[in-house]
Amino acid sequence: MKYFEIRSDLPEDENRIYGIVIYNDKKDEYIVELPEDLTYEEAPILLDREIQRGYRTVGPEVARLWIEQRVVPSDRQNIYSILKKAKLDEYDEFELLKIADGRCAQDDYYLKPIPANSMPIDIVQRLQKRIRDYVLLPDLMILVFFENGETKLCDLTELQELYFWIKYLTISDNYYYSIHLITCGYGIAWDERRQISCEELYDIGRSQEVNYEMFKTFVDQRTISTSDICESLNCSRQNINDLIKRDRLHPIKNLERTKLFLKADIDKHLEK
Repeated sequence: MKYFEIRSDLPEDENRIYGIVIYNDKKDEYIVELPEDLTYEEAPILLDREIQRGYRTVGPEVARLWIEQRVVPSDRQNIYSILKKAKLDEYDEFELLKIADGRCAQDDYYLKPIPANSMPIDIVQRLQKRIRDYVLLPDLMILVFFENGETKLCDLTELQELYFWIKYLTISDNYYYSIHLITCGYGIAWDERRQISCEELYDIGRSQEVNYEMFKTFVDQRTISTSDICESLNCSRQNINDLIKRDRLHPIKNLERTKLFLKADIDKHLEK
């Protein structure tokens, strides 16, 4: 994970943070966190729409649009000379973003790299409402486990007026259950166009105790064996055992010939 502050070149704004860009280099995915005291009028164009909606987190789709405005496009006429000057063998959006500090001609913003522990406290607290794990249930229901310890049952049909595509999700079981977690637990997604944020789920969810059927579904959907991890990570069992010894992976059950892990923990390991 890479972290950047959004700053301004204007002298009067030199101490102002306009947002935090979080980049997941494993998934090539961006999200942007906006400070609680940032107004709609102050926010960078495109990012301001989330404030208008009442949210402070900008999801991958809009975040990438904002990032793309700050990077030389791959179809630029003189792109090869630009890559040569940047000492790049091929087009790399993120490397070009870093080299230019995220600057563009349309505004005065730039990106400043920071360590993860330098994020503003209001954003760190907001991350506690991110999704830790989930269980997708039939009939457009999803059980969500949040980082703050809350568990909520969410009826996705409540978001149909906002996202017309929700009613079509169950047409194919293969597609319906292809759901995955977005970077940093920001939300859930089926593809780049079909995403729901953690804040939206938190708002529509109702507190729920986990019953036996939900528990069985969770075990089926959200646990993974050693052999499955080896296949997905393209590594050996020896590598997995080494990660366990170094406290990087944590099995939840040791069986005679395998171990069981939470898929969410594997995803977090891949994000590091």
